[in-house]
Amino acid sequence: MQKVILPFVSGFLAALFFRESTLALLHAAGIADPAGFSTAPFLPLGIPEFIANALWSSVFGVLMAWLLRVAPDRSAPWIGALVFGGIVLTAVGAFVIDPVRGVWPSGNMLPRLAPNLIANAIWGWGALVFMRAFMAGSEAR
Repeated sequence: MQKVILPFVSGFLAALFFRESTLALLHAAGIADPAGFSTAPFLPLGIPEFIANALWSSVFGVLMAWLLRVAPDRSAPWIGALVFGGIVLTAVGAFVIDPVRGVWPSGNMLPRLAPNLIANAIWGWGALVFMRAFMAGSEAR
């Protein structure tokens, strides 16, 4: 259960509580165009974008837990979680998900990718926070 379900749930919750909140704060500060918790339909599924992002983040939560070897008996890889979230999620979004939706990487991508890099790095940290919290609870049993 700790190897799949807990990281899956952790990734989902981190997307809602950390990533989307960070995007909302960056939007409120005038740094990012996309506001958090976007209800625009995510094509081709038609569900709200923030739910689709949370589902994708769930899958990446499992991958991050496996790659960083997150376990109750090991020290938490905080820097690795920040780097994984920032680099991997941003790269997949820019070079896989966006082209599938018809948005191709071109020109100066830094203004568009910088807020996503920050929000995704915070997601990685938040996912690790949830994983460690859930594993601490299951370790006591």
